[in-house]
Amino acid sequence: MTDARFLGIDFSGGAGPWRPVCAKPTVWIASLEGPRLADLRPVQKLDGDSHPFDNLVALLHAGRYRAAAIDAPFCLPEAHMPPGGHAQLLKDIAQLLPADDRPFPRGADLVAYAAAHAPIASAKPTRLTERQYNATRSTLWNGSRPGAPFAAACLTLIARAQRPVWPWKDAHGMLVEAFPAAQLKAWGLPNANYADDEGRPVRAKIVTHLEEKKHLMIDPADRREMLRSADALDAVLAAFGARAAANRTLKLPKPDNWKAEGAIAVHA
Repeated sequence: MTDARFLGIDFSGGAGPWRPVCAKPTVWIASLEGPRLADLRPVQKLDGDSHPFDNLVALLHAGRYRAAAIDAPFCLPEAHMPPGGHAQLLKDIAQLLPADDRPFPRGADLVAYAAAHAPIASAKPTRLTERQYNATRSTLWNGSRPGAPFAAACLTLIARAQRPVWPWKDAHGMLVEAFPAAQLKAWGLPNANYADDEGRPVRAKIVTHLEEKKHLMIDPADRREMLRSADALDAVLAAFGARAAANRTLKLPKPDNWKAEGAIAVHA
């Protein structure tokens, strides 16, 4: 374990991105070590002979990093939380059966769990930390571009990794919630419409900012991946959320209700 190592993970709640063979990977893991992007790879290329999701669980469980940030929701809106808080939420999610085509529950299962604690009063209920950063995802929205599958997958990962979870615990090897779009906005960079082929010039601008303003050393091969794939780029951006939480360099303070709903970490 090293204080200088931070992980960033661009995530997915779908089934396809977790298959052992994936033509266009969308789940990426970045590793920052000091001023250098030390590693950037899709989840299919992680060490281990198990399913990609299980290999990621093993990587996080080992805790050989100061903090690892994941671009996915870590918590539910307060009204839908169990009486035992976040620790009980993780225990409960761990008991939900995985879907047939993925190693975690579907978004609909998470929505049903939340509704058992309180009626869902709006289509897209949000947490205070999401409203802080104008996050478009809702933990309990299960329609088009849903956040519920992300949350179901992420909460399962967290429960199985058994690491400290920020902001409830601040410790070596902790897991942190990140949001790359908010990170880009905090740096005054374009934070939308950079994912497709037409967004390549925007991705190039972001990568140049990382190199020139954030002094991140990036190997040419990794630079090509970040220009080719917005998901690879988002994994690197997420790692700055891990740095922000560990080094207490947050763009905004934790919301008042962080003990109930958690917090997104964005680097100043």
